[in-house]
Amino acid sequence: MSEEEKNSINEEELKESSEKEEKKNEKKEAKKEKEKLEFLEKQLDEMKKRAVEFQDKYEAADKEKDDWKNKYYTCYADMSNVRKQVEKENADFKKYAARSLIEELIPTLDAFDMALKNEPADPVVKNYVQGFKMIHNKLLYTLKQVHVEIIDPQVGEDYDPTTMQAFSTVEGEEDNKVADSFTKGYKLYEYLLRPAGVIITKKAEKEEKKEETNTEEKTSDDNQTKED
Repeated sequence: MSEEEKNSINEEELKESSEKEEKKNEKKEAKKEKEKLEFLEKQLDEMKKRAVEFQDKYEAADKEKDDWKNKYYTCYADMSNVRKQVEKENADFKKYAARSLIEELIPTLDAFDMALKNEPADPVVKNYVQGFKMIHNKLLYTLKQVHVEIIDPQVGEDYDPTTMQAFSTVEGEEDNKVADSFTKGYKLYEYLLRPAGVIITKKAEKEEKKEETNTEEKTSDDNQTKED
């Protein structure tokens, strides 16, 4: 074999060896790229998982925040209602603090009214009565200062069942008129401490029947006139 042929064979072998080496390197590079890609995909999946976890935690925290906010508003509303209730109870307590004392005074005021109903003839007794009148008027003035309304129905007034109590009835020209008043009533603000005791009127039954008869006769006469 000539020297040239030997050289040619060596070149081909080198070439084949070089190609094999290149292919081998290419496979290594491809494998590295694949491994790198798989690693990146794995990292991406991990990041996606963490992102989902963070999103879930954020939503849970946001919901918890709304829950606490609602609890705060509910608690605030409850406290506001309690405060208003306490303020109202305090106001009512101050408003009606004198109620029991005034109720205790009512029999004494009744005694004054009974004692001062008739004017005495004796001048000495008259002077005593005048002093009692002054005390009585002072008591009534003081009661008015603490918002006590004195209910003193007069004869002929309309009967008011919200402030008066009818103990009996007498015949009268109209129904439900005050015929007489024997005890005064007392009211503290809008609270009725005691209604005024009254006697009221009621139409006589005979008069009512007479009016009904007259009405029937008049109707009969009108009908007869129309027929004629």
